[in-house]
Amino acid sequence: MIDSIFERRIKEPTCYKLSLEIPEKEYYNVYDEVTQDAAKEILNNFLQYHQDDGRPTDIDIKHSKNDHIVQINSKLDYLGNDHTKERDIPDYLNH
Repeated sequence: MIDSIFERRIKEPTCYKLSLEIPEKEYYNVYDEVTQDAAKEILNNFLQYHQDDGRPTDIDIKHSKNDHIVQINSKLDYLGNDHTKERDIPDYLNH
């Protein structure tokens, strides 16, 4: 699923706005419903996978049935961050 995510970033004065779009079929192969917990898990694993040290805040998730996508929006903060420890990505998100 990680490889199917389309990423968009917008630079703001104090942070980046991040939008992740996941094909609904890919999303529902892993998750049963659209939830904040799923959004946090996907976002954190996506950032880890790309070795991105941004810290997500204001996480929001929406299902656009007409466009057949699940969209996760967040702000990313970089100032004052320590380097993130390396973690393994769960196998179910690597397909």
